[in-house]
Amino acid sequence: MKMLIKRNLLLFFRDRANVFFSMLAVIITILLYIIFLADLMMGAVGDDISATASEIQLVISGVILSGTIAVGSVTSCLNATARMVIDREDVAKDFFASPISRTKLMFGYVISSAIIGLTMSGLALVATVIYLLISGGALLAVADLGLLLITLILGVLSANSMTLLLSSFVKSRNAFGSLGSLVGTLIGFLAGIYIPIGQLPNSVAWLVRLFPTSHVASMFRQILAGNALDNLGAPTEIVAEINSFFGVTFNFGAFTTNFLFSATLLLVTSAIFYAISLSLIKKQSF
Repeated sequence: MKMLIKRNLLLFFRDRANVFFSMLAVIITILLYIIFLADLMMGAVGDDISATASEIQLVISGVILSGTIAVGSVTSCLNATARMVIDREDVAKDFFASPISRTKLMFGYVISSAIIGLTMSGLALVATVIYLLISGGALLAVADLGLLLITLILGVLSANSMTLLLSSFVKSRNAFGSLGSLVGTLIGFLAGIYIPIGQLPNSVAWLVRLFPTSHVASMFRQILAGNALDNLGAPTEIVAEINSFFGVTFNFGAFTTNFLFSATLLLVTSAIFYAISLSLIKKQSF
């Protein structure tokens, strides 16, 4: 299985186009942020609080860039999982003729995809932390760095389990290309990046609140935008409204989510998605 994991990693990282497209959604989000998202979101909160433009900008940067990390984990895991679909179409018979068991074969794809997701998302996270620090953000405490690492791992587990489930229904690379385009288009909206959850219709907002990747973004936002929000000096009620508007936290009736709730939800949903995916794949010819 180690050789299979190494093979999958080498095939992914040697393909520069694949690496690029795995982060394309992140790149698009950053470009949209530079062009108009920052001004759009600044206008949404600028008149509600007495804070400087740079202070508000730091909050907006933390909110949007946190979402890009969450999105990047999904797109990188999805592109890594493409190897399973390609092998299913091209070399399935060769693998079946080898002594490796189907279980080890499947875990080879799962583990290599998770490693790729951690690598790409980790790089995005480091770049985000450095950017926020250069922009005037506070130096993160050791405890916050630990929470970021936990969020990164949970986010990749969630993304890996979801993309594995989606890929288990795909039989060809052409169909997988269509799947990638669909996910790349929708993921930014479902993660609450392009449009803040506070501006969405209630039915769509509920879908965002239930989407696991939104909770990954929420956990990152609580850490990367939390300090900036506290430094605004706004009343508690206003801060709570901003948290709800931008998806730093989610409201389910009178209940407001927190880091522990989102982490638990990610663990539970990841376990369910992994179980369904592996069960489906075992029933298939590959």
